[in-house]
Amino acid sequence: MNENILELRNISKSFGETKALNNVDFYLRKGTIHGLLGENGAGKTSLMNIISGLYQPDRGTINIHSRKINKLTPEIAYSLGIGMVHQEFRLIDSFTIEDNLKLSKANIFNKNFDDAYKKYSDIFSLNTDKKRIIADLSVGEKQKIEIMKLIFNNSDIMLLDEPTAVLTPQETEQLKIALQKLAIEDEKTIVIITHKLKEIKEFTEALFVMKNGEMVSKFIDSKSTSTKELVEMMMGEATTYTVKKDNIRSEIKLKVENVSLKDPMTNIKILEDINFEIQGGEILGIAGVSGNGQVELANLISGINKIYEGKVLIKNEDVTGEGVKSRKKLNFAYIPENRLGVGLAPGVSVIDNSVVREYFKTKTALHLSKSKTNKYLNNLVDKFSIKSGNPKAEISTLSGGNMQKLLMGRELTINPEVILASQPTRGLDVNSVNKIHQLLVEQRNNGTAILLISEDLDELFKLSNRLLVIFEGKIIQSFETGEMDISKVGLAMAGING
Repeated sequence: MNENILELRNISKSFGETKALNNVDFYLRKGTIHGLLGENGAGKTSLMNIISGLYQPDRGTINIHSRKINKLTPEIAYSLGIGMVHQEFRLIDSFTIEDNLKLSKANIFNKNFDDAYKKYSDIFSLNTDKKRIIADLSVGEKQKIEIMKLIFNNSDIMLLDEPTAVLTPQETEQLKIALQKLAIEDEKTIVIITHKLKEIKEFTEALFVMKNGEMVSKFIDSKSTSTKELVEMMMGEATTYTVKKDNIRSEIKLKVENVSLKDPMTNIKILEDINFEIQGGEILGIAGVSGNGQVELANLISGINKIYEGKVLIKNEDVTGEGVKSRKKLNFAYIPENRLGVGLAPGVSVIDNSVVREYFKTKTALHLSKSKTNKYLNNLVDKFSIKSGNPKAEISTLSGGNMQKLLMGRELTINPEVILASQPTRGLDVNSVNKIHQLLVEQRNNGTAILLISEDLDELFKLSNRLLVIFEGKIIQSFETGEMDISKVGLAMAGING
């Protein structure tokens, strides 16, 4: 159990003038579950890409199975038993479970597939037939299949990027038990990359912490290291933000009445009879596993989608069937799930993205002088702690956290009366998450009505005054602040209304 199955020594990697990794040491012990932590931009992704063979290091040595690897390519990594599950599923939806599991170069279980499928479907609590089509599976079931693919591909080293992001609490607990069985019984070596500190402590035996492209802590004990200590390793100091929910509610500022939405191609209902209202000074949270109608709900409330049944009212004004511009006139702010594409314009500079709301005020942007735009951006940078670099650089040059803070800052400078925030902290580091939470709570305390759509239950429990659970396009259960119980909410997210 103490054998190092992989060793990286003095690994460095630069992209132009940016040093992504600087003399990084990293090693994995056979049959052990490891955690990899770090802020956005700390170097975690670059390190995983080197292990997967996607990047070549500028300097350093790589040893796998006690063998020095002079040049690690994706093909060589695969042959050496290295596999990775990405956040985006890479399954073929039209194929069966069996077909997807057999689509491997290794095909190690082809002769005894049924026995192998029974063994690992039991380990993962995957209670479904191998002949089911992938498109018919839940998000949680698809995640299990993705990890099982690594096993059927004969992967001994399994890299899992945010594996619990789309799971209910019950599914997360099942995954923890399954991974522990794989480590003990099959001697699988597992790396979990996540920003959920509580989960990574429960899942793993050993932790590595990165900061600014360097490995600041190696193979520390997961159980004996406190969350506060981990945050200090990542950030330099512990940063926390405590939310008080003693807000004063006012008039109703957002109301959704009997909203239903059908898929125009299949005529199948995506949303059905959605009803809720939000008062000023209140955060209403919507919980649910990805793919249960959250994106569609956000699109129609924001005005992106104009075709639906029912009504949407902002400040008692009916905006049903109207577009984005009508909402902006009513001091409505939208923080979309897709920050780069919907929220921010790709290929456009940082400074132009910062002033895009001004373009809605007049027919021309000529009134926006260079000095005014620079001053506006500098104010955003200072107020919202944005690391922007060159303001004329494309927006994609910013980290995910800084893009999100720019988007938040731009939307909040209008002093909105209604905010729709959809997955506002997805993929962000602890410090950025705390900053976003602080901004939302400050707005709530100023009397803003906030609709918070999130798959992060910790976030919803921390911020929400009330909580609704969406499942298969329906609101199936509601919880007041004092009624929020993670087990009950988790069951509701799985469609079990207790």
